[in-house]
Amino acid sequence: MDVKIRNYLDSDKNSLDELLLEVYNSKRRGNSNSNNLELVARYHNEVVGYLVFNKIYDSVGDFYYGYLNYVCVKEKYRNMGIASSMIEKVFEFCREDNISYIELTSNSKRLAAHFLYKKLGFSTRDTVVFRKEIL
Repeated sequence: MDVKIRNYLDSDKNSLDELLLEVYNSKRRGNSNSNNLELVARYHNEVVGYLVFNKIYDSVGDFYYGYLNYVCVKEKYRNMGIASSMIEKVFEFCREDNISYIELTSNSKRLAAHFLYKKLGFSTRDTVVFRKEIL
């Protein structure tokens, strides 16, 4: 399978929206941000995988870390190594850009995703995630 992984381009939007509707029941609404790395996995003319990596500066510790968001693959292309390949690209980016570590959260029901993250070296933390809706 010849899947190409590259940075998101505006020309990917329509195909990406199909993927995001399938996985998250949503579309891409915002514009690219220079602190983000957005990757798409393309097979033929279709976006079959996507992720967003946010680069964050910790001013107390004086280092950068990253937050991984929206890791998804179209259902019929899952278990083919696409998500692993995209995350490996993120690891390369982090090494090149001196990013200390990566964090992510995952819905407790996404067991296949949890298996993937553990396989790639992520560990679970003893923490509780809080959220306050503002808008």
